[in-house]
Amino acid sequence: MQQQRQRQRPWDNLPSTALVTIFSKSSLKDRLCNLPFVCKSWSNSSRHPHCWASFIPDSYYSFPPPPSLSSSGAAVDAFVKSSFPYDAAFLDPFDGRRSSDPQSGVLGLQSLIAKADGGAAVISVYFFPFLTSLDGPPNDDALLSLIARSCPNLKHLSFHGSFNASEEVLLEVVRSCPCLELVDFSDSPYMIPLILEKMGIHCPNIRGIRRNGILQPFFSFSLVKCFPSLKLLNLSDSSIGDKDLLTLVTGDSRLEYLDIMRCQRLVRYMYLIKGAHRRIAEIRYD
Repeated sequence: MQQQRQRQRPWDNLPSTALVTIFSKSSLKDRLCNLPFVCKSWSNSSRHPHCWASFIPDSYYSFPPPPSLSSSGAAVDAFVKSSFPYDAAFLDPFDGRRSSDPQSGVLGLQSLIAKADGGAAVISVYFFPFLTSLDGPPNDDALLSLIARSCPNLKHLSFHGSFNASEEVLLEVVRSCPCLELVDFSDSPYMIPLILEKMGIHCPNIRGIRRNGILQPFFSFSLVKCFPSLKLLNLSDSSIGDKDLLTLVTGDSRLEYLDIMRCQRLVRYMYLIKGAHRRIAEIRYD
C-alpha cells in the first residue's frame, strides 16, 4: 500500500512546464480566481507569462478538428471556424456584471496584459468581455489602443461586439500587430475596404477571417486582392450573395475552408459550390 501511494504523484508535484500548459488552456476565470490558490506550486506556475497568452472563449479549444486539417492546428483554426457569437462559452471574468464605467474593462485587460510579460506573450484576444455594459459609454478605442501598444506578437484578434472604434485606432492596431493571422470581425462593422487594404499591407500572415452580418457589396474583391494567402473564411450568417461567392471560389483564391451556412441571400450557390469543391477542400453549407 505504501509503495502504491509513492507511485501516485499528486497534482502539485507535476512539472511546472506541464502545469503551465494545462493552465493556459483553462478558463480565464479559473486562472484568475481558482488555480493560484490551490497550492504553492500551482500559484508559482500560474504566474508564468505563457499562462496569460490567450484571452479567448474556452469553447474554441474543444472545437472538433475538421478532416482537412491536422489536429495540432485545430484549436487555433477554431478561432475563425467556431466563432459564433451567440453560443461562445467564454466564462466572463466579470461574471456578466460589466461596469458602466468605461475604465473598468480597460483596467481589467491592462492587469491581464501585465501578467503576460507586459503583453509580449499575448497571442489571442477576444474583445467582448472587456467592453462596458450597455448603459455605459464605449471604451472600444481605449481597449484597442492598449492592445496596439502592448501586444506586438498578437496572432488572433476578435472584434466581436465592438461597434464604436474609430478608424484611426483600428489602423493603429493593424500597423502595430504585424503578426496577425486570424481575425474575427463578427458582430462589428470594421470589415471595410480601407481596413482590409491596410491589413493586407501590414499583416502579411493573415490566413483566416470570420464575418457574420451585413457585408458590403463586392467585398470579395478586397479579400482576394488583399489576402492572397487566405485559407480559412467563415461567412456563416452573413449577407453574401452569388456574385461575391463566385469571386471567392474562382480566380486566384487559395481557400481551403469556406463556411456559408445560413446565408439567406444566396440563390445559385449549389451550382457554384459544385465546381468549387474541386478547388476548396472543405465547404460548409445548408
